[in-house]
Amino acid sequence: MIDGACKVLRAYKLDAVAARAEQKLSGDSRSHAVVVVGEIKRGKSLLVSALIGRDGTSVDDVENSTAVAIRFVAADDEFPEGTAELVFADARRRIDRSELADWTVTGGRKVRDPSVEALPIAAIVPVASPRLAEVAVVDTPGTGGLDPRHAAMAAQSVDKAAVLVLVCDASTPLTEPEMRFLRESASGVENVVVVVTKTDKNLTRWREVVAENRRAITAHVGRDIPVVAVSSVRALAAYQLRPSPARDRALACSGLPELWSLLDERLAAAQRWPVTDALRTVLEGLRQVERTIEEDLTVARDGEKALPDLTAEVERLRGLKDEVQQWEQHLQRDLTLARQRAVARLDEALAEVRESWTTRINKSSMEVLRRSPQVFTARIQADLLAAMSVTAEVFLDDLEQIVAGLFEDGEEWERIREITVTALQAEPLTVGEVASKRQGLLDPSVLTMGMIGTTMLGAAIGAGAIAGVAWVAVNLGFKAMRAGKTNLLTWLRETIATARTATTRMLEAAMATTRPEIVLRRRRCLQDRITELQSRIEEAKRSAQVDAATRTANVERLEKNLRITRGRITPVETALAAATAAGAAA
Repeated sequence: MIDGACKVLRAYKLDAVAARAEQKLSGDSRSHAVVVVGEIKRGKSLLVSALIGRDGTSVDDVENSTAVAIRFVAADDEFPEGTAELVFADARRRIDRSELADWTVTGGRKVRDPSVEALPIAAIVPVASPRLAEVAVVDTPGTGGLDPRHAAMAAQSVDKAAVLVLVCDASTPLTEPEMRFLRESASGVENVVVVVTKTDKNLTRWREVVAENRRAITAHVGRDIPVVAVSSVRALAAYQLRPSPARDRALACSGLPELWSLLDERLAAAQRWPVTDALRTVLEGLRQVERTIEEDLTVARDGEKALPDLTAEVERLRGLKDEVQQWEQHLQRDLTLARQRAVARLDEALAEVRESWTTRINKSSMEVLRRSPQVFTARIQADLLAAMSVTAEVFLDDLEQIVAGLFEDGEEWERIREITVTALQAEPLTVGEVASKRQGLLDPSVLTMGMIGTTMLGAAIGAGAIAGVAWVAVNLGFKAMRAGKTNLLTWLRETIATARTATTRMLEAAMATTRPEIVLRRRRCLQDRITELQSRIEEAKRSAQVDAATRTANVERLEKNLRITRGRITPVETALAAATAAGAAA
């Protein structure tokens, strides 16, 4: 269907629209992810092992909890099982799988070692499991409770098509922090599922807890979030059995097949998103073709009668073209105001981050802060990302309103948005030392900050948007934390100040790139439209001079082309409606 529509688009010289639709369609080949979140000791990491189908996959134990996000992926020749990859601020390091816990749990040997200069912010682990062939499973930190922003970033950073799984247990209904997490995450993540674990330890109570959770979610979240009961222990025990009806029954009793069925359904719905995006693109292009044919038909039928309207439209467009200096000044004014609003929002957000973390550090002992350094810095990272991302969101929202008033074609905004997002970059960030007695406390070797497109904020902004700043904070936070509370507070202030500087530079760079792009596209669109109308004027003059038979033949040809185009539009509209309805239902 999309191929046929693209042929029509190319026949009418809309090659760029056809290429964009095909590009969007190619997005359905991306791997997807199940992101597992939960408070400490809810059975989260054990559920991860059960989802993958391998006992012992997760690294935490009774004594310790996961301290960084760990992504489990399918093993292959280049990344074999038995290895792991640690993601640091400025590098990746391949290690033996047996060393993973040393780096990634709260009581890990490397985590507790004061001589270790930097700790990983994430880890990637290959596992030979059929379940990971098309889906990655992400185990997020459980230490210190739930953070909706951190979980949302985890879901969006791995893939647009992610399912967020909140793990609670069968000993008690959802707690207030868990319910608050659901409310706050529901608006940032498309797919959310609640899993009640440890049903094997609460044989008489788990059904009551599941029912209560469903009632509470309906009453307090205002969204239909499914609740599934699972015994990870029974599922892992069943996996040890040979394939047989008894094994299948044991798995069914664990609740895991029901959970995977639900996850597969949600992931399949998400997999349709690229198709939906492509359908919207070709539909807009086909409607543009339809308008073009309708205008040609008017000229062919009416001949000289169409000349006054066409001429008037040409004069109007020429007037707009001649007023270039005036509207360029308006554009500069509007862009400047958009940047000012974005910076004002940034200052508000960073002030909240500074006040919140200054209070938290002053109230906490260094022993408490050092107990889970990766979790501590990950939360600061989440706050910085949220502040900087919402700033970019404000700017892009204003920019969309500016562009919408200059172009009739919605595709122009998509192209300008992509260029703007690409331009949202800054130079590598550096921060001065916070204590002269600790040489190298703030290492100036950092990553370049830049935006990447996802759906976290609905404006092509995502978890990786401010990766450079976030990683600087994480990397240098470990060193500052070990240097004492005063140095940690100084590091916090300088990191926030650097984040502000980098973000304002990012906005300035975006303005410098986007403004000439808008101007050039506006001029080109006006000239193309004028040229098109002048061609129609000439066609109207010729149409008035041709004989009746030729005019009839031209009208019949255009009417046939219009029927063909509308014949393409109808199934695209039907498919788009069906895909949208299916996504909403899922």
